[in-house]
Amino acid sequence: MAELDRASDVCRSSADDLIKLDDDDPDDSVFAGDQELREDILSALECPVCMEYMAPPIFLCENGHSICELCRPQLPACPACRRPFLPNTRNIALESIAEDIDFPCRNEGCLEMCRLDTIAQHLAECPRRPFECPLAQGAHCTWKGPLLQIQKHVMEAHRRYVRIGAESTSVLNGVSNTPGYSLVIFAFEQVFLQKSRVQDSKFYSAVQYIGPKENATNFRYEFELSTERGHQKLIVGNLVYSQSKDFASVVRAADCVRLDYDVIKRFMYDDKLPYKLRLYRIEEEVF
Repeated sequence: MAELDRASDVCRSSADDLIKLDDDDPDDSVFAGDQELREDILSALECPVCMEYMAPPIFLCENGHSICELCRPQLPACPACRRPFLPNTRNIALESIAEDIDFPCRNEGCLEMCRLDTIAQHLAECPRRPFECPLAQGAHCTWKGPLLQIQKHVMEAHRRYVRIGAESTSVLNGVSNTPGYSLVIFAFEQVFLQKSRVQDSKFYSAVQYIGPKENATNFRYEFELSTERGHQKLIVGNLVYSQSKDFASVVRAADCVRLDYDVIKRFMYDDKLPYKLRLYRIEEEVF
């Protein structure tokens, strides 16, 4: 019996060893090898100058080093070996690889992988991309940072141009001689930018959503003018527009608040225009 028990222990030990061996899945090593190969390929596709991924055309120097189309005209010689570039000679093999590989988004925290023909569009719209300050133009602000840091920045640097909440009251001063106005609005835990201006005897105002463009259609706004005693009111509404458009294109399309200057003068006093702005989340509305 003792010998049988010892034999059983040996069998159990052997089975345990087999189970441990099975845990070392050969697919894991294959996957790791694929990952290393992908990283090597992506490293080879990095331009040595700008460190961005190279897209066709990719140019070569005499020693076979590659450089991207944008950096090539800026350099007299190869930055790696100082040898001259070959005129009109391209790295066709690397170009073929570039067209057949998924590129990772380089924005911190983004896990998207895109083909060469879609990576530029993704980078332009990536929610993890660096965002400009919403008041970059009007306030000549050079700040850039994550979407989640915009409120902190604007509250610290541009507090006078901020409104908090879905409903706000503001006054535009010097309407007849001011080229434009901008206000940053924080509502629904989102960021919005209202722009207004007088142009060609018309008054324009619109609200832009700051963030992923697909979210813009979830919101609309109402612009309300009222006489001092409230006997006359004018309310105009529209959908919020995304960052894929600019204010100038919205004005050209008249896809915004658009009023004759003679109309808004009825609601002005001392060259000032008081108004109310309301933001609505469309999915919450009940009709």
